[in-house]
Amino acid sequence: MKNAFPAELVKKITAKTGTPVYVYSRARILRNLAAYQKAFAAYKPLICYAMKANSSGAVARLLAGNGAGADVVSGGELYRALRAGFAPGKIIFSGVGKTPDEMAYALRSGILFINVESAEELETLERVAAGLKLRAPVSVRINPDVDPHTHKFIATGKLGSKFGVDFREARRLYSRAASSRSLKPAGVHFHLGSQLYSAGPYALAIKAVADFTRALRADGICPEYFDIGGGWGVKEGRELPPVDALAGLAGPAAKSLGMKLILEPGRSIVADAGALAVKVLYRKKSGPKNFIITDGAMNDLIRPAFYGARHPVLPLTERPGKIARYTVTGPVCESGDFLAEGAGLAEPRRGDILLVLSAGAYGFSMSSQYNSRPRAAEVMITGPRSWRLIRAREDYQDLVAKELR
Repeated sequence: MKNAFPAELVKKITAKTGTPVYVYSRARILRNLAAYQKAFAAYKPLICYAMKANSSGAVARLLAGNGAGADVVSGGELYRALRAGFAPGKIIFSGVGKTPDEMAYALRSGILFINVESAEELETLERVAAGLKLRAPVSVRINPDVDPHTHKFIATGKLGSKFGVDFREARRLYSRAASSRSLKPAGVHFHLGSQLYSAGPYALAIKAVADFTRALRADGICPEYFDIGGGWGVKEGRELPPVDALAGLAGPAAKSLGMKLILEPGRSIVADAGALAVKVLYRKKSGPKNFIITDGAMNDLIRPAFYGARHPVLPLTERPGKIARYTVTGPVCESGDFLAEGAGLAEPRRGDILLVLSAGAYGFSMSSQYNSRPRAAEVMITGPRSWRLIRAREDYQDLVAKELR
């Protein structure tokens, strides 16, 4: 993975931009997208990139320009997707809490379909569509009650989560949509969660949803799209594993139903394509623990504190000396402010640059201005020795730009 971020090039980047800074590899993003396109080529799917993973304009434009569609979960993400050049007919809108205004925006934009997740949401969409004198293409997100064996915060396919509806409720919602003059059943959809390292949960869900789809057809309801969501896992510090097993399950299922296949990869496309570069400020020892205090913090990368994610840390300058275990932390006033725990490093010097790897997904997109810290800059590596700034670092004025005196 470190080959995506040449040390000398990253040193030049940080000398120009300062730190913390997110660094993305254009080549790695395209390689990951191509891996999906190749594995699923026989089934000609619509690959809808999950914008929530990383909605930076340059990343989105790169994917839109190379054949991807987009999966959005807010009006803001829809705006970003359209601005980045994703064709409206390749955009789907998911999420449990869409407002009427967001629904209207999506319908006026002509997106492919809206995934609804409750009876009340379907009723709201029907009213919005009727008011616009449009027929809303709709899919119901089904919760197949399959355990994805992942972190509880990113598991979405088991009953008891806020996502989707069970099969009985889904049958009622499709019947309601089919009988409405303002709704049109367009697809069936499920999403099990994030960081699934086995095709087993997909196999269970695909079979159950395929059987459900056949039952819908017996009722005369014939959706066009079979959407399996995303969530294929990429462990921190690793590259995208082969997706052939997933293609071998989903492709034949969609083909046997005569439906068009949709998948929604996000993290697996951009996670290993991004790293967070931070500068060592101080070193200290507290009891048995060694600390490296950097200028990057949990407001820049919250995944270690929030999910317990273990991101590898790579020094750009190799130092001689014994390897010790360090907690790599930042300036935020929280004991939970850390980028890595137990990182094995030779003691770095003050001013050294550390790369926190596998930070391309849910890194900048989840960052904040907590402790009134301006958000980081972002850059894209475009070649072996070339890069460009894709988002300027915020400054103190940005912290108060929307405040009223």
